[in-house]
Amino acid sequence: MRKLNYRLYLSFVSDQALKLFPLILILFFVFLTNRIIFFYLFSETPHMRWVEIVKGFILGVRFDSATIIYGLSIPIIMLYLGLIIPSKIYLLIFRYFSKIWMTIILCIIFFIFGIDIYFYDFYQDHLNIIFFDMFEDDTKAVIKSIWKNYPVFWILFGLFSISIVFYYLLDKIFTQHLNGTRGLLQSTGILLGAFLIFVIMARASFGLFPINMMDAAYTNDAFLNKLGPNPVFTFEKAVEARISQKNALPFWRQHLYRENIQTAFSKSAQSFLGINNSKNIASWKEFQRTTKGDTRLETNPPHVVLIMMEGFGSWILDFESDEFQISCGVSDWIDQSIYFDHFIQSGFGSIQNLTATILSLPSLPNTIPLSQQKYSAVSFPSSLAENYKRNNYVTNFVYGGKLSWQRIGDFIPLQGFDHVFGEGDFDANIPKTDWGVFDEHLFNFVFEILSSSEKPQFIMFFTTTNHPPFELPDTFVGPPLQMGFSLKNMIRGNEELAQKRFGAYQYANCFLNQFLDDIYNTESLNNTITAVTADHNLQGIRNYNESALLHKYRVPFFLLGHEEILGSPKVITNFGSHVDIATTLTELTLPNIDYLSFGKNLFTNCSDCFTVNQNGIIFSNNSVLNYNYSEKFIEGSYEWNSKDRLLLSRVDNQDLELPLLKDMTAYYSSASFYIDEHWQKWQELNINKKESK
Repeated sequence: MRKLNYRLYLSFVSDQALKLFPLILILFFVFLTNRIIFFYLFSETPHMRWVEIVKGFILGVRFDSATIIYGLSIPIIMLYLGLIIPSKIYLLIFRYFSKIWMTIILCIIFFIFGIDIYFYDFYQDHLNIIFFDMFEDDTKAVIKSIWKNYPVFWILFGLFSISIVFYYLLDKIFTQHLNGTRGLLQSTGILLGAFLIFVIMARASFGLFPINMMDAAYTNDAFLNKLGPNPVFTFEKAVEARISQKNALPFWRQHLYRENIQTAFSKSAQSFLGINNSKNIASWKEFQRTTKGDTRLETNPPHVVLIMMEGFGSWILDFESDEFQISCGVSDWIDQSIYFDHFIQSGFGSIQNLTATILSLPSLPNTIPLSQQKYSAVSFPSSLAENYKRNNYVTNFVYGGKLSWQRIGDFIPLQGFDHVFGEGDFDANIPKTDWGVFDEHLFNFVFEILSSSEKPQFIMFFTTTNHPPFELPDTFVGPPLQMGFSLKNMIRGNEELAQKRFGAYQYANCFLNQFLDDIYNTESLNNTITAVTADHNLQGIRNYNESALLHKYRVPFFLLGHEEILGSPKVITNFGSHVDIATTLTELTLPNIDYLSFGKNLFTNCSDCFTVNQNGIIFSNNSVLNYNYSEKFIEGSYEWNSKDRLLLSRVDNQDLELPLLKDMTAYYSSASFYIDEHWQKWQELNINKKESK
C-alpha cells in the first residue's frame, strides 16, 4: 500500500479551509439581505438617526459572524480533526457530510428568516421563548391556522427547491479539486490563521465575554436594539432558555431574596397589595384580608359574570367612529361602567393571563404556563372561584374551545369550579372554527345558565373567535368597518389581513353587546355584576415604538351592575392587571369573608402601588422599568412625559432603576415561594396518603 504524503494531505486540508471563506462571505450577504428586509418592513425611519441605523447594521455583522461560525462549526471541527486522521477516505466523508450538513443549515436559516418576519409582525420581537408556547397550545389548531393564513405549501416547496440548488452549489466549496502544491510551512500557517479567524468570528468580541443579547441594546430606541441580533441567533438563545427553563429552580430560589424571603413579602404587601403595615410581614399568609359586611349583599347576592375576550385590545377602540364601528356598541357600555384605563395584561399570552385571573397570581418571568407544570395538580387557596364557592355560589367555567388546550381541563376543576364546560359540552352541530364554537353560541350558552339558575352564579368564560385564522359565520353582517386614513397609516403589513382581524374583533364585540343587552333587559338578571377584560392585546397589526410601551400591554377592564354596589360610572386611572381582578370582585360582592390574594382592590386609592408584566416590566405612576430576567440586563427605564401617563420618554437614572427592580423581584419571589410551598405540601399530603394505605 502506498504511504500517504502528509505534506500533500496538509495542503489539501489547508486549501479546503480557504474555500470556506467564500461561503462565509456569501452567508454574510444573506444575513445582510435579511436585515435590510427586516428594516424595510418594520422601521419608522422618520424618527431615527441614520448614524444609529448604521451602527445597528455594523453590530449586526458581529451577531452574524457568531451565527455563521455556529452553523459551520461541525464542518470546521471535522476539517481540523482530519489533521490527526490523515486519510483520503476521511476527506471524502468530510466532503459529502459537509455538503449535506450545510444544505440543511442553509434551509434552516432561510426557514427561520421567514418565520421571524411573521413572528415579529405579531409579537414585535424576534423569535424568542414565546415560540415554544405553540407546542403547549392546541397544536393541531395552531397548525391549521398557520396553514390557512400563510402560504405554507409554497414556502416548503421553495425550501425543497433551493435545497437542491444549495447542494449542487456547495460542490464548489467542498470539492475534491484541491491545491496540493503548498509547502508544509505555508499549509500550517494557513490552518493556524484560519483557526484564529474562526475563533475571533465565533466570539465576535475582543472583550471578556463573547457577544450576547446584552450587546444588542446599543441605543435608546427599542426597534434599533432589535436590528443587530439576527433571528437565528435569538432563536438559538430561545432554545437555550427553554432547556434551562424546563430544569430551572423556582424563581424565588434564583434571585435576590432567596435568603431573605420575608423582606420580599413585606415589599410586595406595601408596593403591590396596598397593605400598609408597620410590622414586617413574614409569610404570604398575611396577604389574607377580610371584606366588609354588607346586608344587601348578604340578603340578595348578585350573579357575578367574568368575561375574558380573546384579543380585546384597548388601542383600537380609540378609532371608533360612525364609519369604523369596531366596538359594535360596547363603547356605550364602557361609558356606563367603571372603566380602568391603565389596565395591563399580567402575562404575554392567553393562558398566562387566564391563570393570573383565576389564581390572583402574577405570571412569573421565564416560566412555562402553570397549567403545564407540576403545580397544575395543586388546588390554590388564592383561587377566585373558591371565594364564591365558600359563599354558596355555584361556580362555572365555560370555554368555547377544547379543554385539552393548555391542559385546562385538568387544572381548572381543581381551582374551586363546580362545573367546567368546553367545546364538547356544546351541540355537535353548532358551527365552529379550529379554536372552538363561534362566540355567539358561547354567549347563548352562558345566558342559558344564568336565566335558568335558582342560586347565585359565578361564571367565568373565555371567547375564541377573535383568533387566527379569524373565520366568521357566513350569516354575520356587521356595521360599517371602514378604516380611516390615520388607522391605515398605523397598520403594518397586509391591509386585507388587518381588515380580517378587525372584522373578528367587531364580531366578538357585537355578541358581547347583545349579551349585555340580554342581561340588563331581563328583570330577573338585573342583579348581575359583569366584569369584562381581555386575555391580551390585539396583536400583529401595528408597531409599538418605545414611547408607546403602555399600549403594547394595555387591555380594557370594566365593570357593570347596580350603582348600589359599584357606585356611579367613572374612569379609574391607577394601574392594575389581571392579578387584581379577584381582589376587586371579592371586595365588591362577597361580604364578611376571609380571602387570600396577591392583588389589590382597584377601587382603593393606591396611587403608589405598582403593576407588573411577565416580560419584566414594572409600571408605576411616575416611571417604568423594563428588565430582561433571562439575560439579566436593563432594557430601558422611562418616565411619563405627560399627566395622562400614556407615552414614555427614556431616561438614564440608576437611582430609579434599582428600587423598581428590587420591588418587582420581591413580588415575583413572593408568588414563586407561595406556589412552591403549596407544591411541597401537596407532595407531603400524597406521600402520607400512600403510606396510610
